[in-house]
Amino acid sequence: MGEASLNEALVAQRIEPRTPKAKMEVQFFPGAPYNFKMKKKFKKVEWDKAAEWWNNEVGDIGAWHQYIDIDPAIFKILGNIRNKIILEIGCGNGYFSRLLAKKGARVMAIDISKKLLDFAIIKEKEKSLNINYFVRDAAKLYGIKSKYFDIAIANMSLMDIADARNTIKEVSRVLKQKGHFVFSITHPVFHDEFHQQWTIIREDKKKYFARAISRYLSTTAEKRTLWLSGVKATHYHRSLETYSRYLRDANLLINGLWEIATKKEIVKARKEDSNTRLRRSRYSTLAEKRMKEFAKQEIPMFLIIDALKYK
Repeated sequence: MGEASLNEALVAQRIEPRTPKAKMEVQFFPGAPYNFKMKKKFKKVEWDKAAEWWNNEVGDIGAWHQYIDIDPAIFKILGNIRNKIILEIGCGNGYFSRLLAKKGARVMAIDISKKLLDFAIIKEKEKSLNINYFVRDAAKLYGIKSKYFDIAIANMSLMDIADARNTIKEVSRVLKQKGHFVFSITHPVFHDEFHQQWTIIREDKKKYFARAISRYLSTTAEKRTLWLSGVKATHYHRSLETYSRYLRDANLLINGLWEIATKKEIVKARKEDSNTRLRRSRYSTLAEKRMKEFAKQEIPMFLIIDALKYK
């Protein structure tokens, strides 16, 4: 790949905004001559409020669904990434960008939340992996050169991005021809947080733990509470047809699709747990455990797509 540095990926606009409380320097690969300083305030976004909680939740290895189910699958799909130039979309606290860099990739990472990126930059200053972090709206990757990256990755972020259509167009713009866009999302058929719920059904006199779906094809934006943070953020539901259309319109061809069933263990309910009958991750009786173990194997929670830029 040679000694090309990521400052080559930035054209024309070489200015980063700044908050009045903190000064953030953007890190570049060795030999890059620029330290960009912030010039104006960032727009506050929903994830700013959850930034500290999310950083504690994710740490250096990801949340449980990432380190157990999703990240191993993504790395298997990516294969050898040494010297590959990679853009991560919605990097959060930068944990996955760090994992990529440790495998030899040359990484640029963006997120819309400056507060989340603060945690990423602290880690970069503690131990540099030559990762370049920028505050960007994923649908407006201004200042980033076209046809530059070998791979773009959106790891569990696309369902949190309002303008997925233009995000995917921008990803296509910055990818080289035959570059790959790999993204993971909650499975829109089986693991959306709205208009779906767990239920128990009977088939041939046998009980099954199943997923009931009341709405799927409609594109929706709805507030959800981010686990124990108490913070509400917007979740964007889109059908597989919608994602497929956005990819096709951006000259990205689906090269592979993986439906990921969770490996997370179903555990026995504690005394303080309320009724676990319709809780996927806990059981009270052995019959309930068997139902949920079978559902865990058959109903995928996550989806990974690898799309190839074909022109």
